[in-house]
Amino acid sequence: MQFSPFMSVEPSATVAINSLALKQKALGKRIYNLSAGEPMVATHPLIMDAAKKAIDEGKTHYPPVSGIPELRHAATNWLNATYQTNYAAENCLITAGGKFGLYAFFQAAITPGDEVLMMAPYWVSYPAMVRLFGGVPKVVPSFPEQSWKVGPDDLEKNLSDKTKILVLNNGGNPTGILYTAKELHSLLAWAQEKKIMVISDEVYSGLTYDDHIFVSAASFPEFRNDLVVVQSCSKHFAMTGWRVGMVFAPLLIIEKLTMIQSQSTSGASSISQFAALAALNAATKIVPLVRQEMQARRDIFMRVFASSFHSLSSPFAGLYLFAALQDLGVPTNDSVSFCYQALDQAGVAIVPGKAFGQEGYVRFSFGAEAGELETGLRHLTSFIHSEYEKK
Repeated sequence: MQFSPFMSVEPSATVAINSLALKQKALGKRIYNLSAGEPMVATHPLIMDAAKKAIDEGKTHYPPVSGIPELRHAATNWLNATYQTNYAAENCLITAGGKFGLYAFFQAAITPGDEVLMMAPYWVSYPAMVRLFGGVPKVVPSFPEQSWKVGPDDLEKNLSDKTKILVLNNGGNPTGILYTAKELHSLLAWAQEKKIMVISDEVYSGLTYDDHIFVSAASFPEFRNDLVVVQSCSKHFAMTGWRVGMVFAPLLIIEKLTMIQSQSTSGASSISQFAALAALNAATKIVPLVRQEMQARRDIFMRVFASSFHSLSSPFAGLYLFAALQDLGVPTNDSVSFCYQALDQAGVAIVPGKAFGQEGYVRFSFGAEAGELETGLRHLTSFIHSEYEKK
């Protein structure tokens, strides 16, 4: 069988490393998994109880393709109240995870040859999704000296007459960056002037630390007609396996994405949607609990790791530390080889920076429980010292 030429994409590197770690764990090897991008905490009892109640009440049939109405209303109210936006429920689509919201938008918007701007380091799935629909990822480099941020001048250098979409990832994966209101405004104003659509991936907006503030791209009403915002229950509520995402956009875009959803997934699970409804209705109670736990784990991570590697700085948001191999005392830029070596010899799973468009770096997740983090980091530190200090 001859497949589409757009199928020449690699599997997700984070999924590949995580799968290999799980496979080795199943074979009896002690693995410390610092690769998975999820908060490893139990879903809150309020959410679990809502799911059980939905099952008991027989709410197990096909839900509306765009999402159950009460969830669309709750999601819209939550976003408006939390991030000073002004959406109506008709501007919200419930998806089977935020990832599918991104996927559906790229499918709807991209025609072969369209260029999509994205900043490196980027989330590993952005380039692959763009290529699946014949688009061309146009990577805009960023640098640690500028806190991994870009401005309009950086975008302008990569602009062409084929540029159609700009991908923003605020609360960035893998760097944990947060754009200020002023910085965001300048990026959005530039995109609007150039008639470029912006899709803002904001799924880590609830996981900010040390009193840092998240600003949503949708908080600027003057740019809303040129903007799509993707949100998710996965990180805010520790609901990764429930697969509930949210897309907020102009009505015409919501209608197009709903059509795609109707011909693909048919929407998110009915039980998951009732669970998400409970989560959003109790967001002011649940999100701070998840955030506090993740900040505590981040602090443990930094305490253990920074005691050996002093140049590392704490991320402002998200679940990750993005570290240069040279700052870890590793005399190579080959992140893939180092990650497989760390898994094989130290039993620690991490993700190569090459997958994020930034060779010479690795991504650690501090979403694991505290004991796993601390022991895993000590194993990795011991491996690095024994492997490289003797050379």
